[in-house]
Amino acid sequence: MLAPNVQAADDVVPRLLLSGSEAAQADKDANKEPEPPRISSVFGTQPLKVYKLPFEDQYPSGPFERLDKHLFLFISKCGDVYFVRQNETMELVKPGKQLAKFIPGGDTSADESSSKQLVYCKELSGVKDSLLIGKTLYVAYTAWDEVTNGVRLAVSEFAVDVENSEVSFDREIYISRPAIKEPILGHQVGGKLVLGENERTLYLSIGDFSKPDRVQDKTTSLGKVMRIDLQRLNTEVYATGFRSPSGGLFYDRESNELWLTDHGPRGGDEINLIKRGKNYGWPIVSYGTIYERDGMSGYYGNKFNSHEGHEKPLMTFVPSIGIGPLAKYPKTGRNDFWDNDFFVAGMGNTTLYRVRREGTTLVYAEPVLSDYRIRAIQIDANGTFYLKTDHNQLLISEQE
Repeated sequence: MLAPNVQAADDVVPRLLLSGSEAAQADKDANKEPEPPRISSVFGTQPLKVYKLPFEDQYPSGPFERLDKHLFLFISKCGDVYFVRQNETMELVKPGKQLAKFIPGGDTSADESSSKQLVYCKELSGVKDSLLIGKTLYVAYTAWDEVTNGVRLAVSEFAVDVENSEVSFDREIYISRPAIKEPILGHQVGGKLVLGENERTLYLSIGDFSKPDRVQDKTTSLGKVMRIDLQRLNTEVYATGFRSPSGGLFYDRESNELWLTDHGPRGGDEINLIKRGKNYGWPIVSYGTIYERDGMSGYYGNKFNSHEGHEKPLMTFVPSIGIGPLAKYPKTGRNDFWDNDFFVAGMGNTTLYRVRREGTTLVYAEPVLSDYRIRAIQIDANGTFYLKTDHNQLLISEQE
């Protein structure tokens, strides 16, 4: 085995054989700043600037909201809230404060005794999504039920005071059923939120909590998309048959369509167009196989690798990409080729895809960015991308 200094000498040999001009160019290349990442498609590109966030989050990282052009609200996996301002770097406006529920009659001089922690944050459980409507923030998170000693998915409403960088609990508006006993890993709970066809309609995705046999049970919330009336707080099961819809939920107000991504088991990641009252089949049918020795055949018969008798996904990824969030590129006048297309994250293979969309047909998926595990995607009306990663980064696109 060569000693380290021998290897180092070997590394120098090619450098000694270079001419003066070649050596100068080699030195220049070695000291050159790495090229910034860019969303790169056959039909256009956008450079990205990578910002390091001024706080540390755990895996899987939490959501974010844009309060104005340069002010953001981030929520960590465990419910810590950070107001962050974008300048040359990301600057913390105020140290993080945990989402909590005020307890009337408590000792208001001591935060710990006057409030109750909301977020159950073990393993992969925690805050799953947020949605800002005006000055009201909706947060979906796993919560501990002390009565049943189990975990549920909850949605609560908070008031946002931007001027004082405060978020305060208002009310709980939804809780899933039944409570799931520990141990629970927390990776199949869903929890994505989106505003629907009007300002009072909220959609929520709920996973199977690793209890696939309860999904087709109409008495449970598991494996369902729920429609919530924010005025009356009425809820209805909008669609059923999902495994882990924890990546993306998007409502297209131009076409009045609800879209959802669903993690398959071993293979079979899906993009679905959600229709009211329809059944999307899990766990009866799937293009993937359960992580068991016998696969799907040992669980629900021999219907895996099909969607017979149920709504079919409009795009499937086999093998899995670890499908994540999705967002639509708007009509900006800057790139007609991207108009109305989806951008979808593959968290498992750290790749961002442009999914060509023609009406309700998804034509192909084109990889446009790699090496970033993207947890959240937002695209504003001007076509600016905001991509939050699981590595405490926010990538923001810059127009060329």
